[in-house]
Amino acid sequence: MIQVEVRPSAIEQVRRLMGSQKPETGVRIYAQPGGGGCCGGGGGAVQFGMAFAKPRPEDEVVKVDGFSLLIDPASAKFVNGAVVDYVETLKESGFKVSNPTLPEPDAAGQAGGCGSCGSNASNGGGCGCGH
Repeated sequence: MIQVEVRPSAIEQVRRLMGSQKPETGVRIYAQPGGGGCCGGGGGAVQFGMAFAKPRPEDEVVKVDGFSLLIDPASAKFVNGAVVDYVETLKESGFKVSNPTLPEPDAAGQAGGCGSCGSNASNGGGCGCGH
């Protein structure tokens, strides 16, 4: 069984947003491994996303205070142990998904997107993708 901690601020925000959704709709949490640099990032780099969706037969469903989290099989190992929060600060606002059980990204995973290839020389520099 997948374990996900959903903090009270995130629960409140999801409930507010769910009001305009159909009853069968859940919140899909997905993970994209290798989410860093332009060549797929380095080891340990994982990007998380969330979206409203209908459940699929292969999804793992986690019930949370009146709504369902939907996790596809490919994302399950990255989402297990994750923390979902909602933050509002001067610098950022929105849902924030993190997983303290995953290893830290290596230097190549911190290189950034294609627009910054080669700009992070102290962490391995570019990835040779030609951008």
